Amino acid sequence: MSKAPHIKLYENVLNKTDRLIFLIAPNVSEQMGGEAIKALQIFCEFKKLNPNTIQITHERCKEELSGRLNLSGVHYVQDTWFALFLWRSKIFSRLLDVWFSVKAVKLAEQLATWKGEANRSTVIHQTEPNSPVLIRSLSNLCFNAIGPVNGNIYYPKLFRHSETFQNFLRRKLHLPIQRLSALAFSRQKKADLVLAAGGDRTITSLIAAGYRRDIIKETIDCGVRDEILDQPRITHQRQNFRFVHYGRLTYHKGTFLAIESLKQADDRVSLDIIGTGPELEACQRIVKKLRLERQVNFLGWFKSHQALLDSLRKYRGMVLPSFEDANGIVVQESMALGLPPICLNWGGPQLLIEHGKSGFLINPTSRADIASKLAEAFEKLSCEPELAEKMSIAGRARAEAWRWSRVANEWMASYSHSL
Repeated sequence: MSKAPHIKLYENVLNKTDRLIFLIAPNVSEQMGGEAIKALQIFCEFKKLNPNTIQITHERCKEELSGRLNLSGVHYVQDTWFALFLWRSKIFSRLLDVWFSVKAVKLAEQLATWKGEANRSTVIHQTEPNSPVLIRSLSNLCFNAIGPVNGNIYYPKLFRHSETFQNFLRRKLHLPIQRLSALAFSRQKKADLVLAAGGDRTITSLIAAGYRRDIIKETIDCGVRDEILDQPRITHQRQNFRFVHYGRLTYHKGTFLAIESLKQADDRVSLDIIGTGPELEACQRIVKKLRLERQVNFLGWFKSHQALLDSLRKYRGMVLPSFEDANGIVVQESMALGLPPICLNWGGPQLLIEHGKSGFLINPTSRADIASKLAEAFEKLSCEPELAEKMSIAGRARAEAWRWSRVANEWMASYSHSL
């Protein structure tokens, strides 16, 4: 699997224009997980480059965006009885994103018409969800962009015994279903531009689904805010046994693997877990069972994302043993801050980290091996400040290619190159 490409910086191609851009994402929030955070960052970065950018999202985001964050230029799709039916349905719930796409594109066209700009110079860019499988509505009036699309990633063999039957079918039938989708929904695949993250696995899926190869532009999944990269890098002197794991606590994040590894690590190693989610109670039980209460702390959510990032300066490293993350925003952020990451050699993190240089990648071969290698990484970083400092410097250097100002400028420039 190839590394994520570095972003080429076009010289502010679209900064000289005021083209109307609509960004569409069902969740735009600091509090709703990685995809929602990414959608919010895309909007904020696009708005800096082009003030004529409008975000369309679901009304559940209104309290945060128009209230606490006080953002302008946001329009909201309201629920209907049909949307509520889809949401409550076990059978049809996956169609909710399709419904949202239809409603959001229609709203964008209405706003563009009202502004007298319902033409091909106006861009309707669906930034989320990032699934290559989703059937999206397309505008007949405006330029259609999709992405960054990322996906076609499944559990490694070690964890497939934990797959739901639905995920098992999804893994086995992914490409056959994509090929059927190409036949059944050919109109919905005639976008003007598709931004593809995830390397070959994503591009293969998109082509199977009927998207033309010449409209697919390879990029990274997410940028890093300039404000983070402009902060002083975290430096590492002396020993430091404090590590952090942050994000929504779901099974595939592998929080339980990080906890279990502490049993094999130096008992001075401590792990702060920031976040909540469906796996919180299970993780707390593991801590109690292994008698790790002194080493593991559950800190819940921070009130703001910036407060969370500010808290990371006291740690030696970040651990995310995820086995289904298509990218890993927390990995990018930790590298940008100068906090060496420890991850599995799988999915998104393996596209971001250079093993032994900017962090550690551990092969998902067996539970015992993962625990042993995690413990080893904890101890090396804790006891070898010179190694931690080298990884910190390398991580920050790599993250420079991920500046949101560069990434957003590249994506916006792609509109013109695709016309």
